[in-house]
Amino acid sequence: MNATLITFLGKGRDNPQTGYREATYQFADQSQRKTPFFGLALAEHLQPRVLIILGTAGSMWGVLIEYFAEHDHHEELRLELMEAESQGAVTQDLLDRVTPLLQASTAHEIQLRLIPSGQIDQEQIGILEAIDHTLDKQPTRLHIDITHGFRHLAIIGFLSAAMLERLRPQLHVEALWYGALDMTSRGMTPVIRLDGLNAVHRWVSALDRFDANGDYGVFAPLLEADGLPVDKARCLSDAAFYEATTQIPNAARSLRTLLPELEGHALPGASALFQVQLKKRLQWARFDNLAEQQRILALRALTRGDLLRTAILGLESLISKLIQNAGRDPYDFQARKIEDEQLQQEIREGQHPDWLRDAYWNLKNLRNSMAHGTPPTYSHLQQLIKNPERLRKELESTLGRLNASHFS
Repeated sequence: MNATLITFLGKGRDNPQTGYREATYQFADQSQRKTPFFGLALAEHLQPRVLIILGTAGSMWGVLIEYFAEHDHHEELRLELMEAESQGAVTQDLLDRVTPLLQASTAHEIQLRLIPSGQIDQEQIGILEAIDHTLDKQPTRLHIDITHGFRHLAIIGFLSAAMLERLRPQLHVEALWYGALDMTSRGMTPVIRLDGLNAVHRWVSALDRFDANGDYGVFAPLLEADGLPVDKARCLSDAAFYEATTQIPNAARSLRTLLPELEGHALPGASALFQVQLKKRLQWARFDNLAEQQRILALRALTRGDLLRTAILGLESLISKLIQNAGRDPYDFQARKIEDEQLQQEIREGQHPDWLRDAYWNLKNLRNSMAHGTPPTYSHLQQLIKNPERLRKELESTLGRLNASHFS
C-alpha cells in the first residue's frame, strides 16, 4: 500500500535564510537528518509516494522554495512568491505554478495546498475539507506531521486523522509525527511518534461505536495491536455475529473464552486504560442463566434505542425463566414452543398474576408490531407505540420485573 505524508508549513523566522531553526532530527532507528524543515526530514525517512505540504497565505513558502530550488532558475517566479508571502496573499494558483520547482528536486509527488488560518469555526472546517479533498481515493497509509504551523493546526491535524479513518475505509493512519525541538539535547532533536494518543482516540471511538450498535468486533484490532493473540481477539467478532443473530448462548461462550485474558493482569498499551470498561461490557456472559443474559441484553438494546430487539429479548427472557423454573431445558426449541403455548393458555385461565400477564402480552404484541410494521392489537399499545418516551419507560418497567424475585 502506498504511503502519503501530510505536513504543515508555518511562518517561522528563526533564521532569515531557512525560516525554521536548523536541527538534527534523530529517529527511533538512530538515523539522523539535518534540516530546518522536519517534514522534509520525515519524507526522506519514510519515502512516501506523495508529500502534501499545507500552509496559509502567509506561510513561508518563499523560504521553502529557496531551500529546494536552484537559484539561477525561475528567479521571477520565486520573487513573485516571496512578495505574495510577505503580504499574506499567496494563492493556490501561485502554488500550482511553483510546484514543478519542488518536484524537480525530489522523487516524491509534491502537492502544495493552501489552507485557511483556522481563526473561526468555518475556517477550521475548511482545513479538514482541504485535507480530505487533497487525498486520492486509493488505499493509502497516511502519515501526518504536526510539528510546524500554528499551534492549533496540530490539534486540527490530529482531528483530521480521526476524521479520515472514518470517512475513508481504504485509508489507514499509520502514525502522527512530531519533531520535538524543545527536547533537543546534545545537538540531537528527538522524533516522537504520537501512537499512544492515536490509540487512545481509537479506543474512545470503538467504545462509542459499540455502545451505539453492540458490535464487539470493533475492539478486536485494538487488542491485537496491543498483543492479544489473534484467536482470542477473534472471539469478539464471533460473539458479535452470534449476538446479532440472537444466538445468545454461543455469544456468551465466545466471550467467556476471552474474559480470562482481561482478568488478573493489565493489558499493554492503550488497552490498559480501557480494560475495566471493556470487562464491564462483557460481564453479562458470566451469568450461567439464559433468562438473565437475555434480560441484560434487552436492557442494553433499550439503552441504545433498539426497541425491537428489546422486545424480542425481553419476551425470550420471560419464557426462559418460566422454563427454568419448571426444570426444563431453556435451550430446547421444542420446550420453548410448548412453554409459550402453555403460558398463553394459563394466562387466559387466570393462573398468573396481572403483572406477568401484562408483561407477556405487551412484549409479544410490541415485538410483532415492530417486526411487521403493523399497529399493535391492543388500543393502549397503539397509543404507546406513537410515543417514544412512554414506550421506552414501559419496556424498562417490564424488564425490571423480569428478574428472579418476581418468579419465586
